Amino acid sequence: MPRSESYPKSRFSGAALALLIASVSAPAAAQPVPVPSLAWPGLSQGDIDRMHAAAARLYEGQSIGTVERWRNPETDNAGEVTLVHSFDTHGMPCRTIDYTVKFAITQNRLDHYTVNWCRVPDGSWKIVELPEPH
Repeated sequence: MPRSESYPKSRFSGAALALLIASVSAPAAAQPVPVPSLAWPGLSQGDIDRMHAAAARLYEGQSIGTVERWRNPETDNAGEVTLVHSFDTHGMPCRTIDYTVKFAITQNRLDHYTVNWCRVPDGSWKIVELPEPH
């Protein structure tokens, strides 16, 4: 299915961004800052669990462009996650994941976010805020 550019495309902005980074202080120059858990307004915990499981399958050993799909039969919300970039920063392996979410109640509207995940020193994968390149 071809991607449509009719949905809002962002680098994780709007209400979700405000909820996501509300408790994070400004990053030090050129240092990634782990961000607390994702906030996805309108998604149930089951939706979020399925979405995170799909994204986690992209962290290790997948090719750029690999797509994982998820759907929650309880809410009928669905989406896909795509590995768009793999890189290292500050000694951490990182992955840029593109999220597209289709809400059951708004059949024709897709929400779209792009997020950087990095494996932090404790071995877990965290969303990080990376400074914009100059």
